[in-house]
Order: sequence, then C-alpha cells, then structure tokens
Amino acid sequence: MKINSYEDFCLYQNVSRETYEKFKVFEKNLVKWQSSINLVSKSTINDIWVRHLLDSSQLYPFIRQIKGNIIDFGSGAGFPGLVLAIMGHKKVNLVESDQKKCTFLREIAMLCDIDVTIYNERIENMEFIDVDLIVSRALAPLSKLVDYVELFVRKSPTKKIKLPKMLFLKGKSYKDEISDLHKYKKLYFQEYPSLTDNYGKILYFNGQNMLKNLNETKL
Repeated sequence: MKINSYEDFCLYQNVSRETYEKFKVFEKNLVKWQSSINLVSKSTINDIWVRHLLDSSQLYPFIRQIKGNIIDFGSGAGFPGLVLAIMGHKKVNLVESDQKKCTFLREIAMLCDIDVTIYNERIENMEFIDVDLIVSRALAPLSKLVDYVELFVRKSPTKKIKLPKMLFLKGKSYKDEISDLHKYKKLYFQEYPSLTDNYGKILYFNGQNMLKNLNETKL
C-alpha cells in the first residue's frame, strides 16, 4: 500500500482536499522535527502516510456521531487524536507527558489552524472532564488502558460512574490482550479489521454503567 497523492488517500479514506493539504503540512513538519525529537519509530518515518496518517484516520467513521469531548491518551506525535481533529472533530483533547512532544503538537495545531486542548501531564494526573470517547494508539496493553480509563472516571464528582466509549488501535497481539482483561470480564470490545495492518484490529467499546458508587466491587 502506497499513498502518493490525494486520489491515493481517498481510495482508503474519503477526505476533503483541504484536509489532505493539512495532512501534508503535518507530514512535512513531522519529518523535520523527527531529526531532533523521536516522535515516531525510525522504521516508519518513510511511510508516514500509511503507518500514521491513514492508520489514525480510519477511526474517524466511528466518531462521526460523537458531539462531546474525545480524549487521546498518550498522544505522542498526535496519532490518532490530532488526525481526528484535522478531519473535523471539534472537541479533541490530547494528553501527553513529554513537553517537547507537546510543543510539536501545538505547532501542528497552529499550522493546520485547528482548535485542540493539549494537556502536558501524565494520564494518572489528569483532572476529570466530561468525555464521550477515549482513544489511544501504541501506548499500553489493553488491560493497562482500561486501568487508565477507570482511574480517570473515578475522579468524577458524581457517584454514578459510567465508562465512556473506548476506541483503540491494536496490533497482532490483540487477542492476548483481550484475554488478559481478567478483572474487566464484563467488558466487551467489538473487533473491526484494520486498513493498515492485516494482523491488527480496531477495538471498540460502546460504553456502559461501570459502578453505581465508588465502593462497589470492580467489574
């Protein structure tokens, strides 16, 4: 799979010409910054369009109907959260602990004229905000991601806690990661094929009540 033009990209993900041009700005500056900051794996720097931009953009159909906040845990170089913001979602929040990466995220947001909120802090230290969906890519095993989500929602001022929707890009180990969800046995992740990884999956959890109050037994 190669992407060398707007038409190539639209074979896999239909975007406007304006969005594609913003992706070009993103790609150009990612290459430029990569020489001084390790933003992405060196093995993928020559395939940014497929391995990062298209890979992240395939989540957009899942979020079209979401109107509220989306949080990207461990945003890194902006994948997938910044891509989803460029594609049109208006309430994207990027959480990244590395200050230099946050500087990069702000630069891309400015150059692409998009409005995102960037939190330069560890996920564990995030203050609670109302959120409809949490996304993440290449951050941690599935059980750890759900731990992060649980820790986050438990900071809610209300005693009735609801898990938000979750959308994660996973590689070939996704089956093992699902099997390792021992303490979250009632969580059901729907599996969808990945456009960019024949062995990977998109995992989607559509949200449900988690605990009626903070003292109940975990799922």
